[in-house]
Amino acid sequence: MHILMFAKQKGGVGASTLAREIGTLAAAGGERVVFVDLDPQASLSKWWNRRTADATEPPNPALAATRPDQLLGVLTHLRATDSADLVVVDVPPSVHGFLLGIMQSSDVILIPVRPTTDDFDALPDIVDMVERTGRRYAFVLTQAPTGKRIRAIEEAIPILARQGRIAGVVRFRAAFPAAGGAGLIVSEYEPGGRAAAEIAEIWAYVGAELRKLNRPPPPSLSAVV
Repeated sequence: MHILMFAKQKGGVGASTLAREIGTLAAAGGERVVFVDLDPQASLSKWWNRRTADATEPPNPALAATRPDQLLGVLTHLRATDSADLVVVDVPPSVHGFLLGIMQSSDVILIPVRPTTDDFDALPDIVDMVERTGRRYAFVLTQAPTGKRIRAIEEAIPILARQGRIAGVVRFRAAFPAAGGAGLIVSEYEPGGRAAAEIAEIWAYVGAELRKLNRPPPPSLSAVV
């Protein structure tokens, strides 16, 4: 079982949107996915409720309702019962101490950030916390302008690249809120659209990172000799 966490210090960066998109895309590929929504706004849970309102079979992704102080127990249960292949965790915008334990339990951490000075100013604390865990992490540039207004993207990418890797860029597209309102993801709402392609790129990055964790360690020097 792998754990993907979406971490952020600022609200409104699109973490819940990314979580539902990536998790549902993973489920469509055959993964057994469980969402964990720890954000008090509960955007991920509300979307999941819309999506599953008329479900007649156990949904995939599933949703685990829990409090932050119960999460590690939930993860232990899911792992012990082999109930999930991927757990997607959406957390509140903060650097509260309890987040450190969640980060330490995660395999990959994505940090959504908008291409604004305010967002960049908020990065050091969350990046410092993530780096203390030694976990794999990457930024996702979110709500980036479309069309010819790409200066913000051109300026943002080098800033983020100096601090870590970039999993992808998600532009501000109408397909995201439209799909969300219908309980869908963009690849269902607008198959073949640009929004779907951007999400697919990020999932490809995450999938590659998770596969690295399954590789056997390289042989030791003594074994080679």
